[in-house]
Parts: sequence; structure tokens; C-alpha cells
Amino acid sequence: MVSNKDISMKEVKERTGLSSRQIRYYDQVNLIFPDRSEGNQRLFSEADISRLKKIKKLINKGYNVETIKKKLKIPETVKNKKNIRNKYHNKADRLKSLYPVSDRSFLVKMLNKSKEEKNE
Repeated sequence: MVSNKDISMKEVKERTGLSSRQIRYYDQVNLIFPDRSEGNQRLFSEADISRLKKIKKLINKGYNVETIKKKLKIPETVKNKKNIRNKYHNKADRLKSLYPVSDRSFLVKMLNKSKEEKNE
């Protein structure tokens, strides 16, 4: 199943009732997995909107982010992308600068993941 990710942040905010800050945070903590436009803007699919609505319900019920991560499965499309990206994980460890990068949010996540793994 192919899901087109062509819905803007503005429309997602209107349809979910979440703020930009909340949506960016859920992206940062890997609860959602939007694509990026060439201008580096987040792009969402209908499945992403549905997932955000589920996250919102769980937050309102008092669940924390870690519990929500355990409750919601990572979408197959994201798992496939992660397998591809894991091939380049070692390269991310060696980077000294974040500029220029086409997918900065991915790079930041990879660097944070690398730091967490080193601390374990």
C-alpha cells in the first residue's frame, strides 16, 4: 500500500487540533514519521493524521510518550526506510557538521541515537 505524503503541517493542525509544537515534538521522539519536501517542510499522509489522532487520544488518557511508543507499532514503510538508513548509520557517527544536509531531522535523530547507544 502506497501512502502519498502530501498534506501540509497547516492542514494536519486543523484536522487534528494539535499545535505545530506538539507535532514537531512527536516527530522528534519518533512517534510519527513525516516525509520532507525539498524545502524541508514536513509532509503527512492520511495514515499519519490517523496516527496523530490516536496519539492525541492516548495523551488525553494520561499515557506518556514511552508507553505510546510501545502501544503503537512502527509502520512497515518506516521499518523499510530504517533498514536502508541503518546502512548509513556509521557515516552519521563521523559527521562533524549538520550543514548542508537535505534531511536535517533524520540526521539529528541519528546523531541523538548514536549518543544514546554510546551512553548505554
